[in-house]
Amino acid sequence: MKLVGESVSPYFERIYIALDIKGMTDKLEFGMPEGGFKSEAHWKAHPLGKIPYLVKDDGSTLTESQVILEYLDRVLGGTMLTPEDFDVATDARALCRIMDLYYAAAVGPMGRVAFGGTASNEELAKAREEDIPRALAYASKYLGDGKYAIGDSWSIADCALISHLYWYGALMPRFGLEGFGENKKLAAYWDRIKDDPVVTRSFERTKRAYDKFFGGKN
Repeated sequence: MKLVGESVSPYFERIYIALDIKGMTDKLEFGMPEGGFKSEAHWKAHPLGKIPYLVKDDGSTLTESQVILEYLDRVLGGTMLTPEDFDVATDARALCRIMDLYYAAAVGPMGRVAFGGTASNEELAKAREEDIPRALAYASKYLGDGKYAIGDSWSIADCALISHLYWYGALMPRFGLEGFGENKKLAAYWDRIKDDPVVTRSFERTKRAYDKFFGGKN
């Protein structure tokens, strides 16, 4: 199987984090689309022309990062990241969904600027002062009290949080974000895991991918 994309995308990176935790990074190939983003094969694989997507051994493709992550979690074996308990798994999935739908939208104006686009001062101020704090507060509703996002072991929720929070940390000094503000629950979670080798390897991969695209200039 081949996972198409790059770690500069938090949606690609969450899958790589899962594979790292499971000890399965050697079970897949990784790379960008053959023929590039304008190729017919790429658009056939993903009708919106996005990454990541998974090319299975039979040549069929699977899209949507969370779907891919949970598919690989099941078919590759190893440490299961989708909690067995249904209620716990539901909380984990809710946290992933909040980060994808609400946090990603909230940080969007800053992300556009970071990748060479534009955003108005009003958009940036609203993101910083209203939208991002609200989205992170919503995510913290589902955070557990154990070492990890949901309980005392890695889960799909950690994969989503780590991949998104790299960019939160990267954007903080540039856009005046001040840590996690009054969100003590999220701050405590981050203090518990930020120095874990899984996290540091993820951050190194993401930075390398960003520098590859922008030559370290942005």
